[in-house]
Amino acid sequence: MSEYTSPPGRELPGSTYAVLGLIDESPSSGYDLASFADRALGYFWPVSRTLAYRELGRLESLGWLEATQIAQQRYPDKRVWSITAKGREALTAWLSKPAEGMNSFRSGFLLKFMFGIRMRAADTTSLLEDYRESLETTVVDLTSIMDLLEDRPEARMGRLAALHGLRSAQARLAWVDEVEQDLRENPLTAESEGAARGAW
Repeated sequence: MSEYTSPPGRELPGSTYAVLGLIDESPSSGYDLASFADRALGYFWPVSRTLAYRELGRLESLGWLEATQIAQQRYPDKRVWSITAKGREALTAWLSKPAEGMNSFRSGFLLKFMFGIRMRAADTTSLLEDYRESLETTVVDLTSIMDLLEDRPEARMGRLAALHGLRSAQARLAWVDEVEQDLRENPLTAESEGAARGAW
């Protein structure tokens, strides 16, 4: 196993390796990389266009990526990035380590829902409806991605990652059904609001 580690004194973020892995999979220009990252990682590890370009610069300075200038007739010349041997060694070393933050999860929806006892009933209903709509869109998008990758053996792991997202979204939709039924059967009242104070 390689003894390669991150640069001394620097623990690189996951986004650095996300970009490195995507370039290893498909050499790309910065523009194409950002689009690829949005399609491939957007549901579980968003990488903005600005972040993608910043990580390309970092990876080049580390010697993990190199760029080739490509001339174009109708558009400005572009740089196409590819991984170096040093970069592939770094990616392999990172992949061999335990994943961090496996139990971490941030949700703006759940943050608001947690304090839903202070919300008007109509606002709670609206919050749940918006969440349901978002999840239903996710189910449609991920099902489409899985269908697109169905006959591509080289994309098997990507398809299985999409399956994880699909099953998660379906489970959350089932949770929304349970919550809506619970709130119909046991509406929030002034008494329940008072009981909630100091509950933690």
